Amino acid sequence: MNMEMTNGAALQASEPRLRTRDWITLGLLVFGPFVLGIGWLVGVWLLWTSNRWTTVWKIAGTVAWPVGWTAAACCEFFQPPVWVSLLVGAVIAIAVYVALIKEARV
Repeated sequence: MNMEMTNGAALQASEPRLRTRDWITLGLLVFGPFVLGIGWLVGVWLLWTSNRWTTVWKIAGTVAWPVGWTAAACCEFFQPPVWVSLLVGAVIAIAVYVALIKEARV
């Protein structure tokens, strides 16, 4: 492509926001607890060895699952239906994972 075809603008190929490794990391953070917890530990390791997120987001991603399920357990003191407790835990964890996707650095 020459400069005439782009009206003088230089085109620069940019790297995608999330690589395959980053999607695997997020998948293990979400579904890893259901694989004897080992998947979650691998996801946390991948999260901390990645250069896509700041330290604050790495901490948030690490504690999202434990905090979400702790909140669900605390809801049991108020004795709502079980689905409400599970929904609270899931919403907290999913909100952090969506934020991790949005805040990933290129």
